Parts: sequence; C-alpha cells; structure tokens
Amino acid sequence: MNRLFLAAAALVVLPGCDVATDVAGDVIAGEVRVQYLERCQGIAANAGVAADRIGAACECSADRFQEDFAADGQMDINPDRVEEVVRMCMQDDTGVVPAEG
Repeated sequence: MNRLFLAAAALVVLPGCDVATDVAGDVIAGEVRVQYLERCQGIAANAGVAADRIGAACECSADRFQEDFAADGQMDINPDRVEEVVRMCMQDDTGVVPAEG
C-alpha cells in the first residue's frame, strides 16, 4: 500500500517539476533575449542601422539566433556574427542593406 501511495505521489509531483523547469527555462530564455537585444542595439547602431529600425532588426536577429539554436543546439554570438545577421534581417525587410557609416 505504501508503494502505491509513493507511486501516486510521484505521478503528481514529477509533472509539477517539469512545469517548474519549463517556467524557469522560459524566464532564463527571456532574460538572455533581453540581454542580447541590449547588446545588439549597440552593435546595430555602430553598423550604421537607422535608429528607427534598430529595434526591429535586433528582434529579427534574436529570432534567427533562437531558430539556429533550436536547429542544432549551438549559437555563435559574437559582434561580427550579430552584425551579419542584423544586415540579413535588414535586407530581408527592405531588400537594401544599410550603408556603412
């Protein structure tokens, strides 16, 4: 009877752990995205992206990095790569890459 009780308790508690882990993972992912966006804004500004387009370009690049990570579990985030992805997002959005300032 004790084993049955323990098994039933485990079935109730363990899914709660999975939910808590998922929530914590979402919070961490959200914080990482916020930090990435802040860093990206500086890189995009230095790359000559118009101020009114930086937010959209960085959101797009964050999405692309997230897709890359989901696809292969690796993420190459360095300033040159961020600038490259921002430029790709700008080109996809307008068909024109911003001129370097």
